[in-house]
Amino acid sequence: MSRQTNTLTTDYHKYDKWFMIAKVLLVLSPFVALTYLQASVGGSDLSLLLRQDPKITVTLLASMAGPFTAYLLGFAQKHLHDGDPAYMMAHLTLLFVTELLLRNMVFLIMMLYLMYLVYKMTGMSPAASLRAKWHDHFFRDLSGCFLLILLGAFCLFVSWHLGM
Repeated sequence: MSRQTNTLTTDYHKYDKWFMIAKVLLVLSPFVALTYLQASVGGSDLSLLLRQDPKITVTLLASMAGPFTAYLLGFAQKHLHDGDPAYMMAHLTLLFVTELLLRNMVFLIMMLYLMYLVYKMTGMSPAASLRAKWHDHFFRDLSGCFLLILLGAFCLFVSWHLGM
């Protein structure tokens, strides 16, 4: 009787274009915010406006999380390519929480879609990935996500305080 092994061979590069689109959009977000703010002030001094209107400052601060999110997404994607889907799904789950705190609907939907793609590739749920990472250097591997969650919580608190 021959022994049959059931191995899951997944092409982790199959959806790289979606991850690249997400990273580009995340990196461009502060520049889009700055361009929008420059256009809305109509030639007046942006630094003066940032000091006078804290709502604009919070909006700009929230957009500045984009490039670091893109960096973490690229770092997690390398782990996915190395065959560690738990690392990727755990990052996406915590980045989803960050975007939820920042109330950024475009990136929130984007993270949900990326989570769906990783689930489709690997069959690993967000809860299963967090459980797997809990026993394998949880805080060390996900520390960047926790910094972003802290920034998101700060922005949410300030925006509630300002009535946004």
